[in-house]
Amino acid sequence: MKLACQEMAFGTISRLLSAGGPLFALTCVAKPIASMLSTRSLWDSAFIAVENNLNYLRMRGLRKLTEDEYKQDVLTGNLGEHIVSEYIKAYQKVGDLSDEHPLYQYSIRSSPSRDIVVQVLGDLPMIYCALNAAMNPSKFSLASIAILQQSASHISYSFSDLLESTTSFRKSINTIKNMYAKNEIPNVVHEGQLSYPHKDFDCAKGMALELRDVSFAYPGSKLTSNALNNVSISIAPGELVVIVGANGSGKSTIVKLLSRLYEPIFGEFLIDGTPADSYRISDLRQATAILSQDNLLYPLSLAENIGLGYSERFSDEELISIAAEKGGASHLLSKLSEGLQTVLDPLTYVYQRNIDDKPDHPLHEEKKMMEKKVDLSGGEKQRISAARTFMRFCSGKVKFVAVDEPSSALDPEGELQLFEKLIEAREGKTMVFVTHRFGHLTKYADKIICMKDGSIVENGSHDELMKLGGEYAKLYGIQASAFASSIIS
Repeated sequence: MKLACQEMAFGTISRLLSAGGPLFALTCVAKPIASMLSTRSLWDSAFIAVENNLNYLRMRGLRKLTEDEYKQDVLTGNLGEHIVSEYIKAYQKVGDLSDEHPLYQYSIRSSPSRDIVVQVLGDLPMIYCALNAAMNPSKFSLASIAILQQSASHISYSFSDLLESTTSFRKSINTIKNMYAKNEIPNVVHEGQLSYPHKDFDCAKGMALELRDVSFAYPGSKLTSNALNNVSISIAPGELVVIVGANGSGKSTIVKLLSRLYEPIFGEFLIDGTPADSYRISDLRQATAILSQDNLLYPLSLAENIGLGYSERFSDEELISIAAEKGGASHLLSKLSEGLQTVLDPLTYVYQRNIDDKPDHPLHEEKKMMEKKVDLSGGEKQRISAARTFMRFCSGKVKFVAVDEPSSALDPEGELQLFEKLIEAREGKTMVFVTHRFGHLTKYADKIICMKDGSIVENGSHDELMKLGGEYAKLYGIQASAFASSIIS
């Protein structure tokens, strides 16, 4: 391609020399040559550059929330409209600031004089033609002027292309100005037009949930058996239900169905006695809180990570502090240098050049400081997710709480404290817990459901199931013996 451009350019020059003379050829190449010579370059310099515009970094963080890994959080939290609204605000604050690569930004002159001169040079071929036509009208016809003008454009473009090929590093595709157009992530569940809560049903105690002979397999699953088979569950408003079972028994799948993240392939799902797909999804999302091992931290501030549990009050620091205390995350406010305003993952890109082969270069230390992220333990991340759930409770709209292994990284004391705080907040809510360490919860449970291989094998209170001496008694015994062993050791 480069060789072809060279041949095209030099062939055009030859024609111009014969048609318009050397002076005309010079006017054609003046603009690209002047543009190259007047452009500043960091190509041979050692440098690092970092983005530090907070609104621009916020745009990047909000856009990241549209990626697939955050799909569950965005759906269940009804965050689509909030993300779009905040993105637009940040975009407007960024204004005309360039988001081009630093190498290209450095090449841009703040004064317009350079661009004006280059533009004038680009008009020299036409000026040349006009002057010659005025001075020697017999030698210039309209046809010859048109041919020279076309040739001038051709050679100017060819030379610009040649010079651009040697300086293409100045250009970059590091831009995120393309605002995503999706207000919501596409849904796989069906919905109706019925509002929730419905006026004909009293949900003051919580949401009533019922699965009738439900079977389910995950879309695209290569397993030969269903994740759930002929499952029937009836949960009364305000009940606290604990689902137990070995890994892969279907516990988390039930929670996903009850939370309307998926639909059964067979059977019925009723909410307050009405088919679940009769309700508007957005209403059910507002009435549901999910605290799960799948919850993620957002690339935003600590305050927003908690506050987005209740997006209408996401900047209310008083509510956020209360939620942080209930979730066990209040110690982070003093641990982090900027407290609630600390961005947990700033998504800051550091650009560098010509320092990799210089290990002693002082810019290496600067780079380390720029790339520093907030280091949080697994337990601290789960506490922040828990605080987000307590923030969600502040809306007063939550009628169903799904708790799915939210404490895998917490120590037993931290887990106990979390469960006690959740149970304290159970008034007016139906709660379903999935956890391997269920000993803390059995005395509070109105109902315990024991799963095995995608089916319910036992259902009842702790005392009833222990008397049966079946699957639940076995799981409880294993857990109790493991706990006793840890005390002895």
